[in-house]
Amino acid sequence: MALHQSQASFQGYPSPTPMTRPPTKDLQKSSIVTIVVGIEPHQQEHKIHTELLCFYSPFFKKAVNSDFAEGKTGVVKLPDDEPEVFEIFQNWLYRDHLELTSVEASKMTLLLGLWVFGDKIQAPGFQNAAIEALRDRTVGSPRIFRLKDILFAYNNTPSASALREFIVDLYVWEGAIGESIEKFLNEDYPCDFIASVVQGYTKQFGRPSAKVVKNNRPYAHNAEKYYTPIPAVAPEEVAVTSSTLPVTTSSLPPYVSVVDWASMV
Repeated sequence: MALHQSQASFQGYPSPTPMTRPPTKDLQKSSIVTIVVGIEPHQQEHKIHTELLCFYSPFFKKAVNSDFAEGKTGVVKLPDDEPEVFEIFQNWLYRDHLELTSVEASKMTLLLGLWVFGDKIQAPGFQNAAIEALRDRTVGSPRIFRLKDILFAYNNTPSASALREFIVDLYVWEGAIGESIEKFLNEDYPCDFIASVVQGYTKQFGRPSAKVVKNNRPYAHNAEKYYTPIPAVAPEEVAVTSSTLPVTTSSLPPYVSVVDWASMV
């Protein structure tokens, strides 16, 4: 992904393991896996170090080490996912933090999509980086989630997800309903979203039309309340055995090489 000079950068949540990234020597010996994202005519192909990808995502680790086509060919197809989302994920893998251009940071549905994709591939570190980006984008801003953003989030997350909790808290504490409770209730929001917001608002302020006091907002200083827990991984469990494809410099992403990556660890 090409990065522009004007960009917003958000630091990702670090891994809780002693090794926050795979050892450089393991990466240099790693095979390369091909990820095909989207459908034609917008389909994109990405080549990534298997060791690095599987270190952060059990979803991909299972895929490339399976007896199915993905494990045999070293190619994983994601036809239902957005190429733009995967480009940002790939960049996060190699840079260990989330970098967004100003345009990307302004796309609320894209930011929500980052969290949803992280949930799909079981990459909690990426989910937490997305939460930080969402918090920085929304807190104190009059631009809160639109109806289509709420519908996207609720259609792609489980009922107890941290993303839903964040959205509800934002609506409660930023005064998204305030005096317009009747208008809020008449919108086509998901019923469980409306129930959660009204319940949260009533709990904090006594009644839905009460004046919002923004002190002690749960996300005011950090977003850790909404982090997805990262399971501890023993160092010996990190190794990936797939050796389907040889490592060649030409097969690496255009913005990084083995040497570049080694300098970042």
